[in-house]
Amino acid sequence: MFTTFSLSGLKRHMKKHSHDKPHQCHICLKAFRTLSLLHNHLNTHTGTKPHKCNECDMAFVTVGELSRHKRYKHTLEKPFKCSICNYCSVEASKLKRHIRSHTGERPYSCTVCSYASRDTYKLKRHMVTHSGTSPTVLRGHRCSIHSW
Repeated sequence: MFTTFSLSGLKRHMKKHSHDKPHQCHICLKAFRTLSLLHNHLNTHTGTKPHKCNECDMAFVTVGELSRHKRYKHTLEKPFKCSICNYCSVEASKLKRHIRSHTGERPYSCTVCSYASRDTYKLKRHMVTHSGTSPTVLRGHRCSIHSW
């Protein structure tokens, strides 16, 4: 249960549960629940990266990106631990994907054939087999030698 000492804090918290997105980007028209999320987003258009790492020269658009960078690059902390083996991860989502290697769960299915995968990256890579496009073209990198 969430508890706050102010009405404004409660209103701010309740916005997280709303599907209402009244704040719209004037450049790409993407909509956001809060003005602060819109301000963060606008930095992606201007290239402004106000959140600077105090341990290296990197800078980021959002505090979340900075926090993730620090966990990956400047700490050895891996708080998400597999209960079956010795695997540890910086992110809960990576642990969730890893656990599928133990359970055999493959929630991402191909819409063309019976292929299924533990993660979306492998499904996207598989889908290329149906399109006739090179996997490198999907990632935006084109080989100057092959015409695929």
